[in-house]
Amino acid sequence: MKHIYTNIVILSLLPLTACSNDDSSSPLSPIKEKTYTDATGLELYYNGNKMPGKTVIFAQDGDKAIVKAYSTFNLSQISGFGLTGEIPSPGIIPGSPETSIQVSLRDTGQYWEFSDTGDETYCTYSYEGYASQDKLKLYISDAKLKSGGIAPSAWMPAPVEKSTDGSFKSLPVFTDWQYDPISGVDFNLSPLLSAITVAPIIPVYNNTAYMSISEAIFESLKAMSFLPDGNILFTYISSVGGAYHLAQTYPNGYQYVIAAPGLIKLYVNPLSFFSFILQSTSGSTPESEVDLNAHGLWQAGSNNDNSATGNKSGMIAIKDIMTSPLGIKVMKNLMPQLLPMIPEGIPLVYSITEGQAGSTPQKSLKIYIDTEMAINILTAFITPILEDSSIIGALKLYISSDPTFAPLLPDLEKAISMLPQAIERTTVFNLGLSLIPYSTSK
Repeated sequence: MKHIYTNIVILSLLPLTACSNDDSSSPLSPIKEKTYTDATGLELYYNGNKMPGKTVIFAQDGDKAIVKAYSTFNLSQISGFGLTGEIPSPGIIPGSPETSIQVSLRDTGQYWEFSDTGDETYCTYSYEGYASQDKLKLYISDAKLKSGGIAPSAWMPAPVEKSTDGSFKSLPVFTDWQYDPISGVDFNLSPLLSAITVAPIIPVYNNTAYMSISEAIFESLKAMSFLPDGNILFTYISSVGGAYHLAQTYPNGYQYVIAAPGLIKLYVNPLSFFSFILQSTSGSTPESEVDLNAHGLWQAGSNNDNSATGNKSGMIAIKDIMTSPLGIKVMKNLMPQLLPMIPEGIPLVYSITEGQAGSTPQKSLKIYIDTEMAINILTAFITPILEDSSIIGALKLYISSDPTFAPLLPDLEKAISMLPQAIERTTVFNLGLSLIPYSTSK
């Protein structure tokens, strides 16, 4: 009788045993080598935000794999600049054009899983990944710059303000130009360069008004935030959709590292860069999603008279500037200078100084390009100005009406003709932005 009961118990367990065997997962097939992109199954995130435009190669050997990440950009994706070919672009970790890590794999039955920490030249981070034949999900988390980044992190362009004597005590454009004397020329060309930055020569509002370069920067760029994970966020005025509104660049489009004391390297994802210029909706965060109290800083609209020409401050969008005839010409001239620097980072000198704003201590951040690069950019910028009679006319009109620059007028024609020669004889030329800590009071 005992044997009968034993046999009944064994027979009752057989179906459960069979089900258990049916549910067991077979070992995953190895992924010998596969390339993943946004279009072929790559999902890549950096500190919780999607990072587009990258390529990851996954090459497995047993329970190990090499994961290599980098990016390239096909210039034919953009129109209007006459550019073709493919260029290398920044990698997934700030300061590292290519990241290659050896990982240990775990077979989960559905995908190969891996995780660990990483340490690159300028940045530390953690990573977690999941690889299958169809998809690769890679999450970079806890990423932070070893230097800690720029502090404070949030800045805004210095306002356009005049002193009582008519000179400018504050401008968002920073210039420092020194050149060897030109034989037979006894006047200083530097004031002419200053006049160009404050003269209303940029047509805006469908050519119904003009703004200076300084005004346009102050009115369109509202904040720059240098985050400790290497991201730079721009808060700016956009006109996508036909109305002026607040917008912000997505994370992981613009990144930086402090490469040496006083030296930043700027890394630009071309997808974000050209999207920012052309103001496509894919390059902007909707106004409702901008965090105004953290790194998405924004100054509410102001009616303060901060303009160099005495006009009330108004809305001006990056699109208005970049799609103006002058903007298009300048960008076409700049592309050959900037594109080769994209993978290794665009070098920018920076300095933070202490000053006074009335009775209040005031920091100042200057970020600018060095002499060699600045000369190339100045040439790219000056050339279309000298070729445009309407811009020269507007410049002359402004100089004649401003007592600070009026003494230039008798020699203006000669000064303009001397600019190319002075550029060739330049010994020091710094060109960039002058920023102050972000504040809602400005």
